[in-house]
Amino acid sequence: MTRAGAIWEAWSRVAAGSARRRVLVVDDDPSWRSLLALELQDLGYEPVEASDGAEALRLLEQTECSVILLDLRMPGLDGREVLARLPAGGPRVVLLTEAGMDEVQEALERRPHYYLPKSAGRDELALMLQSLAA
Repeated sequence: MTRAGAIWEAWSRVAAGSARRRVLVVDDDPSWRSLLALELQDLGYEPVEASDGAEALRLLEQTECSVILLDLRMPGLDGREVLARLPAGGPRVVLLTEAGMDEVQEALERRPHYYLPKSAGRDELALMLQSLAA
């Protein structure tokens, strides 16, 4: 099975309701990932952490996630490359980044997803996740 096929199969199980409120946090900054994971747990979500794009894609083959919080700027496989490799109709993606608006806009034009600046607070994160029904 191809990587896209494995991710699509995992997402299909999510869409069918078999996954818990699991959120994949993809960021190369370990402190930021840990902070987001704690916030997600506090909000009632189950965080899964990936330090780069390659690890995120591997995790998505094995783990059902309803939402991905994705940084655009990472060494190795960056957020834009992850977006390009995700199957259409897969998990919802929230770009949670400090990248400039030109980079964010380019990524948003490739596929419908959502954006929150890293400076957004807990309330904005909670509202975004609620609006995505995650």
